[in-house]
Amino acid sequence: MMKRLFYILLLCLGLGQVAFAQQDLLLTQQLFSRGNINPAGVGNTGDVDIFLMGRLQWLGVDNAPHTLLLNATNYFKRIQSGVGLTVYRDVMGVGHSMTEVKAEYSYQIDLNPRWILSMGISAGAFWGSYDPSANTLSKEYERALLDLSKERVTEASPDFNVGFEVTSKDWTFGISSTHVQNNQSLSYSSDRHFYGYAVRSFVLGDDWDLWVDLGYMNRNKVHVADLGTLLFYRRLLWGGLSWRPDLVNGCNPSYLSVVLGLEHRIFRFGYVYECGLGSNCTLPSNTHEILLSFKIDKKK
Repeated sequence: MMKRLFYILLLCLGLGQVAFAQQDLLLTQQLFSRGNINPAGVGNTGDVDIFLMGRLQWLGVDNAPHTLLLNATNYFKRIQSGVGLTVYRDVMGVGHSMTEVKAEYSYQIDLNPRWILSMGISAGAFWGSYDPSANTLSKEYERALLDLSKERVTEASPDFNVGFEVTSKDWTFGISSTHVQNNQSLSYSSDRHFYGYAVRSFVLGDDWDLWVDLGYMNRNKVHVADLGTLLFYRRLLWGGLSWRPDLVNGCNPSYLSVVLGLEHRIFRFGYVYECGLGSNCTLPSNTHEILLSFKIDKKK
């Protein structure tokens, strides 16, 4: 009985993502491909890049949230432009899901021999749905507790994003806003988010490199920071830590992530284990991210 009640509690918390407005999912390995939070980051490597990431929350619990993100980008030197496509799929609890598809465009300007300014826009659409056939709760009182509809629900809405990024060999600075058309959240679309980030890379020797990043996200009264570091060995192996505190409640809750990865020729693989910290973190500390990507070097 206690196990059943715990399961229902998890579903209630998951449904809260739908009932109490959508917030962009903050991914630990986001800096490897930033197009879905900042269209100015599209084409920043000059190569064709295919980036696939999956996020699994509360592994082992039925109907637990899971997310899939696909970014595909390319850069065209002749017109100094990057283009990209993002497909985002988020399954949130009992029968609730959201899909977003959007196209991104960025234009790059050489400010001087060291610095490049990139300006980006993106446009697409959200599709949100509730499928009652995916509901695995068998008892009628459980359905009543979660206030689940017996009818299929589908909603669609447009989505627009804008951003800027300034880069050099060692620095990356970015600011952006997602869902700029929305002053408030709807059932299956987010209200306006604001992002800012800075990344500094250091060469520590012939074999070692270090990335240090600082990020910030604001949505309405939500303020979240992101501090991370990655240590690279010969650009083949990497590992690091990321800490994401809630700035409104005195860093409670916060989330600590351990990052591991490897790169071989055109392929990249990454793994993240995330755990929650603080008395306000009531969800299970059992979240995983898996990254798979490959690039095509157009210079060859």
